[in-house]
Amino acid sequence: MFRNHKFSHKDSIIVATQPESVYAESFRKIPINIKYSRVDDEPRVIQITSSLSGEHKSTSAANIAAVYRELGHKVILVDCDLRKPSIHRITGLVNTDGLTDYLVGNTDYANLIKQTRFEIDVINAGNPVPFPHVALRSEKFKNLIAKLRESYEYVIVDSPPLLLVTDSLIIGEICDTAVFVINQRTTKKNAAKEAIRLLRESNIPIAGIVLSNTAKRIRRVSKYYSYKYKYTSKK
Repeated sequence: MFRNHKFSHKDSIIVATQPESVYAESFRKIPINIKYSRVDDEPRVIQITSSLSGEHKSTSAANIAAVYRELGHKVILVDCDLRKPSIHRITGLVNTDGLTDYLVGNTDYANLIKQTRFEIDVINAGNPVPFPHVALRSEKFKNLIAKLRESYEYVIVDSPPLLLVTDSLIIGEICDTAVFVINQRTTKKNAAKEAIRLLRESNIPIAGIVLSNTAKRIRRVSKYYSYKYKYTSKK
């Protein structure tokens, strides 16, 4: 079903726009599995990433945030894909006064966080900067995530694809865990394996894998996303 239908950005947060659908129900399973990936120390700052573009990681991030909000938690969605941002479009925001603007001193914390019609707080990516990886390495970014950790129960971080830039590995250093998104119909096996290898070598825990755009035989079980949960151990 998902293979033959392209959702517009206004329909992307299906947990909110189609709450009774099987699509939304698939997303509701993900936070449960994230929680039990570390029972004694539940992940609260959660990175969403993929190997390459076009794997629906941003849609996954937005819907995971929507599930947490639906459960009554205070959650914020942060767009750290500074090179190709899309969270502002998914949530209906203008991409100004965002993360990059805050990091370079062009906006303050009070203007940084936006409220959306989905009742999810959002930090959009902001205006382009020459060297995004430098901005993400800054102490100001680390301090911001630490402040959000204190203010919110869950922080969902949309990150760039792992095989295109180093940004995701930098972001992963200050997150509790990562959820890895794979487009089941387009992602090459070697690309996925290489991306997962990078996460493991950087000691970034992987809570599980989201399969998007699943094949027909898989879609009989989950018609939008299937979620495969697995333990991963640090080496």
